[in-house]
Amino acid sequence: MNTAELSPSNIPAAEAMVGQLHSLLESEFELLKTGQVDNLDELQNRKSLLLEQLAQVAPGQAVSDDPLPDAWKPFAQKARECRLLHQRNEILVSRKLDAVRGALTALQVSAEGLIDETYDRKGRLSWGAAGRRTPQNAYQDV
Repeated sequence: MNTAELSPSNIPAAEAMVGQLHSLLESEFELLKTGQVDNLDELQNRKSLLLEQLAQVAPGQAVSDDPLPDAWKPFAQKARECRLLHQRNEILVSRKLDAVRGALTALQVSAEGLIDETYDRKGRLSWGAAGRRTPQNAYQDV
């Protein structure tokens, strides 16, 4: 953070906003954990707006070796906590996506296997990949 841009008068607003962000990230985790994805869009919009406002009140900079003023250290600690909460939520989303992808892959493989095992090359029903016949068509070729 650039100390020249960090006005002490912005500290109360910045601390309030980072507190709201912390709460939103906790709510996001609960929604993700319980699968209540319907409410995530609204929460994401609120989080984006809050981050934009926070960037105006407590601006950062790309590269800085400036030490952080002592008055801003509680804010910075809460911001670090928010970063960890965001990372936790990101990991949960990634795991859920992996689970969904795995389920889709399993369904696709299973569906392909069912098609292969259900019908023979002539389109007749069969029992399994070995081409065993169903009782209905067992005597058709005799």
